[in-house]
Amino acid sequence: MFLGWFDPDKKRPARDKLADAIERHLEKFGEAPVLCLTHAVEAAELAADPKAPPLPIRAVGHLPRWTFYVGFEDETPIDVTTAA
Repeated sequence: MFLGWFDPDKKRPARDKLADAIERHLEKFGEAPVLCLTHAVEAAELAADPKAPPLPIRAVGHLPRWTFYVGFEDETPIDVTTAA
């Protein structure tokens, strides 16, 4: 399950936006996320930033700029061929 976070403020670095998303995830779910999915531009910025939160970052093509999904991947994949 992921929490979506959108912050189009061009003056704020991606690390601050990600920190806000992590904080909100903690407030809402009571635990820290273990993964961040984001646009390739933000992923590259975070990878180059030594002050970025220590969270694995994965660039995904289907997310728009300035969007961060923080959370957990489902551990049990759903077989859509048998789900009815």
